[in-house]
Amino acid sequence: MAPHVGFFEELIAQDPDITLFELRDALADATGLQVQHSAIGHLLKRLGFTHKKSHWSLPNVTVPR
Repeated sequence: MAPHVGFFEELIAQDPDITLFELRDALADATGLQVQHSAIGHLLKRLGFTHKKSHWSLPNVTVPR
């Protein structure tokens, strides 16, 4: 699934409220690849994405002074 990281990042940037099921379906439509929605969730978590309330986002990063 690593080759598809950019694909997921682009979809999330376009629609932060996208669900894992919608990401799974979009991947299947674009590539024909069938994966479990949980595999996508694990990938996004490893990349640092969090699902807060109703959208996906990268965690806030504070800049040290």
